[in-house]
Amino acid sequence: MKIIKITTLLFLSIIFAPANVMANDADADGVEDKLDKCPNTAQLKKLPADFIYGVAVDPERLKPEAKAFPVDENGCEFDTDGDGIINSKDYCPEDTVETLSKGTAENGCPKQSDADGTPDYRDNCPDTPAGIKVDNLGCPVSSNPQH
Repeated sequence: MKIIKITTLLFLSIIFAPANVMANDADADGVEDKLDKCPNTAQLKKLPADFIYGVAVDPERLKPEAKAFPVDENGCEFDTDGDGIINSKDYCPEDTVETLSKGTAENGCPKQSDADGTPDYRDNCPDTPAGIKVDNLGCPVSSNPQH
């Protein structure tokens, strides 16, 4: 329901914006051209609400500023989690400082170096070979006395 309200609000703000503002905003992202550091962001508004970042995300998990505006005050797309990957290319747009503490993969998700399926930030056995069954800490199940 919140997405519908936000979408409606954005739509109405565009419709009722003064003509001179729209004339000076070529990509229609709400940031005047002379201040727009990312002049080609209008296509972001055309995506369905739950795909606003290029992937399906739970709108309830997004920060308020990310839900309300697909671009920041400079006309650039948000990087909600501050990992250096813009949200439309970030498959994990809501990472935390903890989950990013050991690095970020190219897709914006926590780095996962040894291919065991456990992100590095919580991997206690960082050299586990691929295909080995691991516990939630990335250690082989057979070598963990708790199993």
